[in-house]
Amino acid sequence: MKIKLKMEDILVTEATSVTEKFLTTGCLNLDRILKGGVPCRGITQVYGAAGTGKTQLALQLCLTVQLPITAGGLGAGAIYICTETAFPSRRLQQLIENSEIAKTYSTSGDVIFVNHIATIDELESCLQHKVPILMNTHKIGLLVIDSIAAPYRVEDWKGSRAKNLRNVGRQLHELCKNNDLCVICINQVSAVMDNHSYTSEGVDEQPALGFTWSSMITTSLYFYRRVSSRYACVMLASHLPKITFQFEVHESGIRGIE
Repeated sequence: MKIKLKMEDILVTEATSVTEKFLTTGCLNLDRILKGGVPCRGITQVYGAAGTGKTQLALQLCLTVQLPITAGGLGAGAIYICTETAFPSRRLQQLIENSEIAKTYSTSGDVIFVNHIATIDELESCLQHKVPILMNTHKIGLLVIDSIAAPYRVEDWKGSRAKNLRNVGRQLHELCKNNDLCVICINQVSAVMDNHSYTSEGVDEQPALGFTWSSMITTSLYFYRRVSSRYACVMLASHLPKITFQFEVHESGIRGIE
């Protein structure tokens, strides 16, 4: 006896067979706004001017990834790639000492693996060799690049820039293809005025690196400040509309305001 399936039945079966994973932000309000937290699918870009809270979120995720799956974590460690400044170890220690996450689940910096790179060649080598080795020897659930744009500022890439960006994007997508790795790329901004781009903290900010890089992004969050208040805008996400929300940064971490 043959059973005929309609195309609608096949689509429903395929859609329900894949459950998207999320990494908790460590804040119930933020998780509610983001419908689960940060997706463990593709590349999540967090961009904005200096001092808007991008690195704060990345450090907080370095702690939440250590949480058990039942608490919204991945029960794993993190890899943090620094490209322009030293790893913010003091801020991480402050989070560990003050956040409820660390107090409740005894998270620490012991499973956060830090790597410093300065050039795009070093970044490609790190993603191709060092990261896979760490993932084979340790359970890794989070990969942070802070920031993705910095290596391109210190070198003259000319026509090869697009090729290198595509290589990095492909490497990152390959690393997270099984949806068990959350990839966060912190990016800088530029403002566009009279067809000229320059680094800016003003209005009309766009993520650095242009269309080639933006085409590799799966989710994009824009962080900005207005006077003393911080805001985040979901610019791109398959599961969310374009929404803006306010958040605060405390010694205990980032907290969303509904």
